[in-house]
Order: sequence, then C-alpha cells, then structure tokens
Amino acid sequence: MSNIHFPSGQRPVYQQLSALTNGYFKAVGLNKTGDRRLHNKALVILAMYAFSYSALYWLPGNWAMAAWLLHGVATALVGFNIMHDGAHDSFSSSRKLNRLMALTFNLIGSNRFYWAQKHNRNHHAFTNVDEADEDIDALGLFRMSPHQQRRPFHRFQHIYVWFLYLITTLFWFFALDFKAYKSQKIAKRAYSQPMSFGDHAEFWISKAAYLCIYLVLPAMVMTTEQVIWGFLIMHAALGFLFAVVFQLAHVVDKAEFPRPDENDALQDEWAVHQMRTTVDFATNNRFLTWALGGLNFQAEHHLFPRISHVHYPALHPLIEERAKELGYELRSYPTLWAALAGHYRHLRDMGRHDSKEASSQTDPQTC
Repeated sequence: MSNIHFPSGQRPVYQQLSALTNGYFKAVGLNKTGDRRLHNKALVILAMYAFSYSALYWLPGNWAMAAWLLHGVATALVGFNIMHDGAHDSFSSSRKLNRLMALTFNLIGSNRFYWAQKHNRNHHAFTNVDEADEDIDALGLFRMSPHQQRRPFHRFQHIYVWFLYLITTLFWFFALDFKAYKSQKIAKRAYSQPMSFGDHAEFWISKAAYLCIYLVLPAMVMTTEQVIWGFLIMHAALGFLFAVVFQLAHVVDKAEFPRPDENDALQDEWAVHQMRTTVDFATNNRFLTWALGGLNFQAEHHLFPRISHVHYPALHPLIEERAKELGYELRSYPTLWAALAGHYRHLRDMGRHDSKEASSQTDPQTC
C-alpha cells in the first residue's frame, strides 16, 4: 500500500470541473478563500468557545457540567469551521493566518501535524481505501469497509458504535496521536515528510498545555470528581459530533470502497474516485451548513479542498450539473436523518455480510 497510485496521464474530469469553478470565481469576482462571512462566523464561535470555558469557573455545581457540555459543542464548531478551513489553506489568503487557524486543532488535545498527515495527505488522497485511509480503520472495533475482516461481534456494531463515538477525541488524545508519533505512519503509509524540531516541540508543548488548561486549572476551583466528569462530558459531546459528521460523508451505504489492483493502482482518476467515495447530505439545510462548516457538502470539499466552505452552496448546483453531463453524479442524502440511516444500514450490513456480499451492496449506477 505504500506505492498506491491513481492512473497516470490526463485527468479530464477534474480538469472540466476545475475549469468550471475557476470560471465561477472569475465571473463573480470573489477569492476562493474565506471572506467576511467566514471571518465573522469565526468570531462568534470563538466567543462561544471562550464564554463556555470561562463559565466552568463561575457557574455553580451541576450548572458547571452544562458549561462543560457547551464547551465540547463549541470546540467541535471551532474544528468544523475554523481549524478545517485553516488546515486546507482556505480560511484566508494569508498563509500565516491559515496556519494559526489550523493550530486550533490542538484545542481538542490532538496535533496539527498529525491532522495534516492523516486528513490532508491520506484521507483526501485515498478516500475509503483500506490500509491507506485511517478514517476507516477502527483497529478492528468496527468493520467499515467490505475489504476488512468481519468478526462475530461486528454483528452488533450498528448498535454499540454510537456509544464508542463518545470517546473518539479521548482516543485521539491518549492513543492515536502517540501511536502515530512513535511510528511516523498513518495507517500503513509513512509520513510524507519528517517532523521538524518545531513539530516535535509543538507536539509535547501542546499536550502539556492541554492537560494544564482542562485538568490542572479547573482542579484549582473544583473537586477532582467534578473535573473528571466535566472533562468526560466535554469529550463526549466533542467526540460524538466529530465522529458522526465525518462518518456521514464516507461510511454510508451510498459510498464505495475501492481496492487497488495487484500493482497498487486504483481504477479511476482522482476526481471520479472522490465522487464515488464521498456523499453529501442535507445540502438545503442552511443551519447545518453554517454549524458544520460546509461539511455536508463533502463531495465539493473533496474535489476542491482549497476552496472555503462558504462557497460550496453556490458551487453545488454547478458541479452537480457538470458532473451529470460527464456521466457521473454527486451522491447525496436529502436530510441529516437520511444520512444517519445510511450510516446505520452500512454498519449493519458490514457486520452481517462477508466481503463478497457486502461489496456488491451498492450499485454505482443507482446511488
């Protein structure tokens, strides 16, 4: 899997879609990066983040637990709307500001460098490819791809998965970050570049700062029991939101799970691969689009990750029409609940059927 690659030569589908988006931005006279809409939203979310954290210290008793919960939601909003665009260099035309916004990933206790390797360089390049995309690797706890081994307990994964989602970010902080840091790998692929001295320093300093901010400082005004419960409640909200939102784009019954051939070559050009492995949901829901940072427009994001999410609602019908003209489609669920049902069905089927059966569950011509 270390030499996995797409077909060499021209990429006609991507070139057509890219020309379309370039023409749109030229016609409307806008930059592809975030604008006042995103920057004003970022200020609102950061204010919510700061307020909910400060409330931990002055709200009494059980009300402080509500503040921990709200802070978990606010942190997820930071991740969806600020960190994500910053990590893709689409928050601003300023490279320094993008890097600063990407650093907000450290606010969930994880690490910016790890996210860049895991998300930008592996997940976006090889979406839903087993042993390359770590987003579909749950260390055997779940079976997300038909190419993974099915175990007896997977028969119940569509039920227990919702509880394990509550510890997603805790698992990142206490396990996955250190696993990747030690191995310098994401899934079975080595880091695309070595960590610099600054990257190493950032990793350890941010870990220590996070423990100080969320455990040491609160312990000065709360009991140990309150701090532990609050910390767990915060991560339950954060982890559940992160896990569910990102899973709805790829681990659903409308998505495909391509497998390289014996030469580690994938069948489709990159843009076609993205349209077959990525699914939109609730694209007409303005509130979800605002709150999720456009992550309900996942096909558009995967095709053009350096375009800020604030532009996706306008680009969606244009890309959808051009893709249809080229013989492809942007797969989509009409509502959030339909996407959740698609995720539920996929996990249920992955737990009940072996690879051959499961791999045929989705007909690419009908999804």
